[in-house]
Amino acid sequence: MSKPARRHKRHALLALLGATLFANHVRAEDIFVTSNADSGANTLREAITNAESGDRIVFDMPGTFTITLSSDLPTMEGDISFGNTSGTNVTIDRFSSQPLNFTGNSVNPINLHVIDSTSALPTTDLNLSGNTRVFGDGSVTGNMIVAGTLAPGADATAGTLGELNVAGNLDLTDASVEVDIADEAPTDESDLINVTGTATITDATLMPNFTGSQYKRGDSFDVLTSGSPVVGTFTNETDVYALPNRPFLEAAMTVSASRDQFGFLVRDNEKSFTTVVSGSNQTSAAGLLDDLRAATSTPLAIPVLRDSSATDVVMAVNQLSGSIYPSLIGAEINHIQNNLESVRDRVVMQTDLDRSQCLLTPWARVYGISGEVDRDDHQTAGYRHKIGGLELGAGVASVNGLSFHTFSHLATGNLDTIDVDQHADIDSYRLGASVEYIAQHIYVVAAGGAGVQDYEVRRSLSALDGSDFAESHFDGSAQFGYVELGTLFASHSTLLWSPYVALHTTRVELDAIRETGDDDFALINGGGSGESLRSVLGLSLNQSAPTPLGIATTRLRFGWMHEYLDESETFVSQVANGGTATGSLEDRGVMAGDDWAILRAQVDMGILLGGQFTVAYQGQANSDSSFNSLLAGTRWIF
Repeated sequence: MSKPARRHKRHALLALLGATLFANHVRAEDIFVTSNADSGANTLREAITNAESGDRIVFDMPGTFTITLSSDLPTMEGDISFGNTSGTNVTIDRFSSQPLNFTGNSVNPINLHVIDSTSALPTTDLNLSGNTRVFGDGSVTGNMIVAGTLAPGADATAGTLGELNVAGNLDLTDASVEVDIADEAPTDESDLINVTGTATITDATLMPNFTGSQYKRGDSFDVLTSGSPVVGTFTNETDVYALPNRPFLEAAMTVSASRDQFGFLVRDNEKSFTTVVSGSNQTSAAGLLDDLRAATSTPLAIPVLRDSSATDVVMAVNQLSGSIYPSLIGAEINHIQNNLESVRDRVVMQTDLDRSQCLLTPWARVYGISGEVDRDDHQTAGYRHKIGGLELGAGVASVNGLSFHTFSHLATGNLDTIDVDQHADIDSYRLGASVEYIAQHIYVVAAGGAGVQDYEVRRSLSALDGSDFAESHFDGSAQFGYVELGTLFASHSTLLWSPYVALHTTRVELDAIRETGDDDFALINGGGSGESLRSVLGLSLNQSAPTPLGIATTRLRFGWMHEYLDESETFVSQVANGGTATGSLEDRGVMAGDDWAILRAQVDMGILLGGQFTVAYQGQANSDSSFNSLLAGTRWIF
């Protein structure tokens, strides 16, 4: 196809598209009725005949007029609505003719006033077919039959609120009645169908659409009123409905004793708190809330939670859970293990020492540890752990390959649970000793010690109405041991390779805990303990002979660490509600994983304060957690 031909074709398509858009734009229009005659120019009959789907018929006859029909009006097959200009009041008198019939997809009959002056008995004035959706916000006069769907509102889409007033009878037999109910603080409202005559609802279905998220127990919404008792029943009068983001609330249909008023009442669905959560700690804390709900003295926060969102309930459950306490044990175990690893790197395999004589080797280092554990599969809150400390040590290296060392760690740190606002300040003090033996192709290291910890914990309870916090102050203790066995292989006279296997054992104990602060949700428990047994399979690389780095020597270690015992511990707590222990709560610490990749690096960089300056890094990580530490300090050799 040539370029001119393609250009003409493109222009033709654009013209066709423009014509289509113009046709759609002009199709929906207002058609004015300015004559009250039965037929002819500017009459209602002409407007109905000429109207297309989407048009609006507007009565424009200032004052009060009556259109008296002499024959049936045409069936209105398209989507149609009605309006009037200011001051217009038009009555359509059927005068024994057939009802106004509508078969369009959506019809708004507001502003129609239809009567039959020839009949003393009520007859049908408006007949809307089974495929028609009837909507509107305002008043319509006449006896109506709606066989399809009735949905009050300013437009045909769901979610728009409105009040449809029918001055006459309304027959909804077999119809669907859609009502929108919204509760957005500070207001609540709903659709309303107000019938001055009699409403017939035989085999009709009432379909509520609840929107908003501020529902509370006792809220009520009227959706249908009738001037006399309704005829028939809805097919679903006994149904109950869940409410958006309100796990403990439901709406049930209410019917007045005289059956002239229908609505919905918001009430408690009596589901337990445990139905909202999934994790083991959450389930235990939610179960405690259920116990407190049934207690003689129920905390004020409980009924407030029954009206709250699922998000608020989960936060309250997480805050009530004391998982921070067993998580402190896991965090302390990792702290101790990192300290032992740092001592091991400081004192083992110091091949730069002159082993031909006894040497005294004191050292001092500062260190910082940063750890993070993610929320685990049981939905237990993770934590972030930060520590700053001082490592002090002294050793004696003998000529027979034996070395003895003593060391201490003094540290302060904090632990914060992630997204739950629970905080712990931790001070720890530990003493230990090690012994090392290095032969020609093998070495062994053993270490052990003990320490004490001081804890201050503050748990936010902000998600529990009327509560603020609970806090505790308690002590703890720890015991630890370490053993390592490795072999030595020299390479190129400057490198020393050392495959090794090591074993960590640690026990951490927490004293009894009794919280103060909030009287309703403060926890008490007898404390607890946790044990760890970890193996390390790794490879060390020592650089010891003079190199282009000058006086620097480097030590690297790679390995894999595995935990054999339970990854986390469990505490059993109670709530001191009104001074009386209520229910029980099992809190499991977050699981940090049982396998880690490890990396250790230490570089002796120069002279500081008359001693050998050292910088070291230690890291371990898996898919659930990571712990990283940096150390810097000086070792002296005498």
